Amino acid sequence: MQAPDIRTEVIDRVSPPDVIKATAQKLQQIGPSGRQKLLMYQLAAVPVWLSTAVGLAAKYATRPGAVFRSPDPTVFELVPPFPLEEEYITVNGIKLHTVSPGRRRDKPLMLFVHGFPELWYSWRHQMAAVHATGAWDVVAVDMRGYNTSDKPQGVEQYRLQVLASDVQQAVQALGHSSCTLVAHDWGGMVAWVVAGMYGRQLVDKLIVMGLPHAGVSMVNTTMAQRKRQLYILLFQARWLAEKYISADNAAMLDGAFRSSPAGLKNLQGTMPDEALAWYRAALCQPGAATGMLNWYRALMEFTTLSDPADPAWSAIKRQLDMPTLVLHGDSDIALGEELLDGIEAAVPDVTVKLLKNCSHWVQQDYPIQVNEIMMDWLSKQQDKQKQR
Repeated sequence: MQAPDIRTEVIDRVSPPDVIKATAQKLQQIGPSGRQKLLMYQLAAVPVWLSTAVGLAAKYATRPGAVFRSPDPTVFELVPPFPLEEEYITVNGIKLHTVSPGRRRDKPLMLFVHGFPELWYSWRHQMAAVHATGAWDVVAVDMRGYNTSDKPQGVEQYRLQVLASDVQQAVQALGHSSCTLVAHDWGGMVAWVVAGMYGRQLVDKLIVMGLPHAGVSMVNTTMAQRKRQLYILLFQARWLAEKYISADNAAMLDGAFRSSPAGLKNLQGTMPDEALAWYRAALCQPGAATGMLNWYRALMEFTTLSDPADPAWSAIKRQLDMPTLVLHGDSDIALGEELLDGIEAAVPDVTVKLLKNCSHWVQQDYPIQVNEIMMDWLSKQQDKQKQR
């Protein structure tokens, strides 16, 4: 399936010096908000849970089996976007599923990390394009809790520190000491922590889409931003959230990717049925719904009750020294572009590109244009390296 050549306006986004200075000061003050804030979130979650339960009951009133029947990943016909070289690697005592268009173990590693509710397939267009250059060892990983990777039980298994360690160990398990790390959404959150915890010894270059810097986002969060993310409160509800995302063999993904306001802005050729099948099959894997939701449950504990000495807090406060490319859609309904304000305080060597009329699913809305932006930026980084 060839990526459609759909294009949009791209804006270089640069923060004013006074905003960068203020952000640098505020960044060092972030930390867990405490038990009282957690209680506030729990109280705010109750109407969200009730409305979701009512909506779920109404939607499937005549088809209760669609809710209570176990999801079945085998009902989907999965057409690979290219010949797959698959491997299971061991990290932190669990197995993660990896996919490559063809390993080039003697080349630098480019590691792709997906977000929610996704899998390696989200990077199909980028993987094919980068592999075609012959310059990289291209690998995408299904993170813990997702698709056919292991899904350890317990919310504590999905803490940011653990997820970051998975990435670090994945690089080693793939036979490399460092990588260019490419991430989207939740993968981006983990990537910011990886970069802060392990530095340039592990991450040569960083590319993040659809997830502004984790610490700077906390500095910039407003009430409007919290309203955009009410779904996080829904995801705290055990059983209800699982049923919501997995009912009728994960039918909700059709709305997430293909319906307004959350879906892709450019559906023509970018999310046909054969593509959506991969996401639905991944979510229908046994234990996947709970596994991916546990990322959000661990995040709630991290932002409220975690130890301020948790390495993840230090990581998102630390100024990064690797060159970084950030791509963000101006129509992202979950993460407003104001979260990017002052990002240079945390990432001095950052290039920020804002894509107009672009959803949260950046690399899928404008796949070829995103590929070109990536490759142009990587080429410029190589030129800079030669000049040193």
